Amino acid sequence: MVGNTLRYAVDMLKANMKAAATLRGAYITRSIFNITNHSIYLSLWVLIFDAIPSIGGWRVEHILLAYGLGIFAWGFLSFAAFGIRTLPRQIDDGELDTYLTQPKPVLLNVALGTTQTVGPPEMIFGGVVLTIAGVMTGVSILMLLLMTVCTTVVFTSLVLAYGSLGFWLKGFHGNAEEIYFNFFIIATRPEAVFHGWMLVMIFTFMPVAFMAHVPLHVLLDNNMNALLLLLSATTLIALISYKIFKLGLSRYESGNRFGVRG
Repeated sequence: MVGNTLRYAVDMLKANMKAAATLRGAYITRSIFNITNHSIYLSLWVLIFDAIPSIGGWRVEHILLAYGLGIFAWGFLSFAAFGIRTLPRQIDDGELDTYLTQPKPVLLNVALGTTQTVGPPEMIFGGVVLTIAGVMTGVSILMLLLMTVCTTVVFTSLVLAYGSLGFWLKGFHGNAEEIYFNFFIIATRPEAVFHGWMLVMIFTFMPVAFMAHVPLHVLLDNNMNALLLLLSATTLIALISYKIFKLGLSRYESGNRFGVRG
């Protein structure tokens, strides 16, 4: 069963890649502009840290690690699970109906049902930035890979949780996209910017601190307590997000059963 599901996921990813290949010109153009945009943005941070060596304890290697983790997670989600980002729109348009009668898990079909071709270049760009930061800091490659996985799981889970609000809030797609973008922005800002109620928020209601801030403590401070906290939080966030999705899906199925979609 698990093997069949994995093969199905791989086949869907291959189909998405083939679809991108048919629009090669648009794919290359969009990728160039997108990566140029990220490069310019990151270069501005490098210039800032060249003038101000430290901001609240963060140095240039902190921003490189945080941005690399964040952009890799964004690229992975855009390529391998873009359907999760568009979940509110799919709910409004009734597109989940076709998945409810299929034997494969609904969430898997939702995630792989569509893709954004710029995802792979963003993953590559994030990998390059992380490699540069890794060389600068001398962090463990295995630990860096683990932090990348955790960041990706946390970000994908948060997008799923907040996107699932579309089951209750009609016309939520535009707001959801703003929320996802803000997750990325907050996660790649120096930790010292957040204090008081904002610090509580990024660890609880919007736990984006587990996207970059906590992983950086693990990588640069060799903080094993932070590692244990991160692994526990990543698992909990993923489980809660899936539970929210299942609750929303039950409401969606019930609405369809009675011919009503709220």
